[in-house]
Amino acid sequence: MDSLHPMSSQGLPSPVISDGRVLEITTTTGCFVGCTYCPQNKFAVRQRAVSHARHLRLEDFKKCLARVPAAVDISFSGYSEPWLNPDCTEMVEHAHASGHGIRISTTLVGMNERDLRRLQALDFRVFLVHVFDDGTYMDGGLVGRHYIDLMRQLIDTDISSLLFIVMGEIHPDLVEIVPYKALIRSRPLRGGVNPEIVGTRQPIAGALTCPDERQHRNVLLPNGDVTLCCMDFERRHVLGNLLRDSYTDLFEGPAFCEIAERMNGKDGFLACRMCEFAN
Repeated sequence: MDSLHPMSSQGLPSPVISDGRVLEITTTTGCFVGCTYCPQNKFAVRQRAVSHARHLRLEDFKKCLARVPAAVDISFSGYSEPWLNPDCTEMVEHAHASGHGIRISTTLVGMNERDLRRLQALDFRVFLVHVFDDGTYMDGGLVGRHYIDLMRQLIDTDISSLLFIVMGEIHPDLVEIVPYKALIRSRPLRGGVNPEIVGTRQPIAGALTCPDERQHRNVLLPNGDVTLCCMDFERRHVLGNLLRDSYTDLFEGPAFCEIAERMNGKDGFLACRMCEFAN
């Protein structure tokens, strides 16, 4: 999944080898895809209370990225569908040209054929498509002719890192399209998602660890703030702001130090205690 190529299809140098750190990009506040297990409203309410920025501006993305070492992978995923921001493809191209490893996680909503042609020219560590299900968790009404045509075109590309994931059963109009061998079947995870859908786990007491080291897989928000990880929809752990802070500052400031101390057993709120990934 993370294999590297010596040269991209555009003749640009390949991304440098990742050190395991990832910065996920939330390109927009609010997501109308509306997965029922996603606590999107909680994120939108908390984000709008601190910033009126609906979309991550391209110029702000470039400023933030300039502070991030090339060894950090850039993942276009975050708390909302990335392509609901019309500048998303240009952001991907800029991050790729800057030498970062690129990861994509998308429903394809908001993407068009021109976006797909531009993306096909790039290399990705992974290009993961969140496939619409049979209506259990997602609005099947978004699966129209344009979506189906785009899905077919994507599958016909030569993107070698292309994978698909579905929560539950595939939408009936996509069953014969999505390649079975590239499909991952999953379920909604406890932690940052809607507890009414998946329930909650018993909070972990004392010291804990994150096997996935998600404390170094952080999320950039449209106003430049950086939250701890993809489960922190409520902005409970904001590490800093890449429009003013360096990437290193995020992990040397008081917010991250407090998180580390609480992971080591110190009292105080820690979102990780309810997260499915923690142990």
